Amino acid sequence: MKSTRTQRVRDPVHGLIVFSRDGDDARRDQAAWALLNTREFQRLRRIRQLGLSEITFPGATHTRFSHSMGVFHTARMLVGVLKKLLPATEFDPYRADLAVLAALLHDLGHGPFSHTFESVLKARGSEKHHETWTAEIICDPKGQVRSILERFREGMSQQIADLITADEPRDVYHAVVSSSFDADRLDYLRRDRLMTGTGAGAIDFDWLLDNLRIAEIRRGGDDDVESESVRTFCLDEKALQSAESFLLARYHLFAQVYLHKTTRGMEAILRALLTKVAVCANEGTISELALDSTDPLVRFFQTAGDSIENYLALDDFAVWAAISRIANGTDQPAADLARRLQERRLYKALDIDTECPACPGESSERTEERRQREILRLETMLKTAIGDSVLVDEGEISIYGEIGADQARTHKMLSILLRDGSTHEITELSPLIRTLGKRRSVVRFYFPDDATRDKARLGRAE
Repeated sequence: MKSTRTQRVRDPVHGLIVFSRDGDDARRDQAAWALLNTREFQRLRRIRQLGLSEITFPGATHTRFSHSMGVFHTARMLVGVLKKLLPATEFDPYRADLAVLAALLHDLGHGPFSHTFESVLKARGSEKHHETWTAEIICDPKGQVRSILERFREGMSQQIADLITADEPRDVYHAVVSSSFDADRLDYLRRDRLMTGTGAGAIDFDWLLDNLRIAEIRRGGDDDVESESVRTFCLDEKALQSAESFLLARYHLFAQVYLHKTTRGMEAILRALLTKVAVCANEGTISELALDSTDPLVRFFQTAGDSIENYLALDDFAVWAAISRIANGTDQPAADLARRLQERRLYKALDIDTECPACPGESSERTEERRQREILRLETMLKTAIGDSVLVDEGEISIYGEIGADQARTHKMLSILLRDGSTHEITELSPLIRTLGKRRSVVRFYFPDDATRDKARLGRAE
């Protein structure tokens, strides 16, 4: 006999998340509940949202599972806004359900330690991002997710996969999943700030949601009258200051959390170790790492081992188990990396931003020239050590930057709707945001100890 109890989940960000059994949304919510309980989705409980950030922020132990539930809850709220803003004859319940379930499943394809693992795959020639893995998992005929979606509506699994992997928005419902104001951003900004305990990054969520609007935004910008337009979210001009705070919140979280030098240094160590596992798996020398052919990492990294089955066997726990074994292996450089991860023994950072700070009255171009000269000097001096005893980490930060993103697209930029009916990208209206609109690279060199770093700083290679 089926339970008739209402399913409810307590969440630290959103409070009580309820999966309704009655009303217009009951069928969708019950499908979402069923998806939560698939083995593919439960795997997300074993993948931390912020990877190794707990090494720097001990409270950052939240998972992709809790984040995905929060995104689902936020997506329902955004769909509620669409229902209010669109004429009743235009609102499409089918597309609304599609967007909400796509939001729930959007992170299904993340690997262990998320972007660190993805960067290893990319460096080894893989063109499959986590969105591609997500789409393949959703459409896998052997999986549990596809059967639930197909029972909900025939063809839905492929439609959700297409929505998640689309480079450009299909319609306004796509904005719920991918836009300047999508459910993903609205959850991770609040969740990551709360769980890391950082004071920066607060947003006025209720006011932003109340001032959410729909507008046609030209792909090439407002001045490009010949370009196609995108129907997506924008914000009423009354929320301009809150929109500034929203973008600044993302900027500060990137600067203070996602690109924190300690976290990124440990991620560089993990990346080097995973690369070593991949090489040994291909060369058949995994015994030196105290691993064997049954290890999930080895199975995945072996030639033609990147199957969905092998990918789904990977999570943070599987990687930590491999790290524990590698720490006792005969490959001493790999064992040292593994023990550093276990014991939080950090590499010492040489941060180019710190080494080449902007001088009073100096142009940004001049500062960048000095930075590039210093990077070239270090790369030349350390060329035989980079990738071995010296690790390099590079990232980017800007007001629109995303982890792993190639570049900001028009539908990802934030537009403001003025009272005359025109829309303007926020940098046209806000000098504050305009100054942060340019991308800035973050480059750091990591050394095994202070002495080696100081020699590099002074210009003396080992």
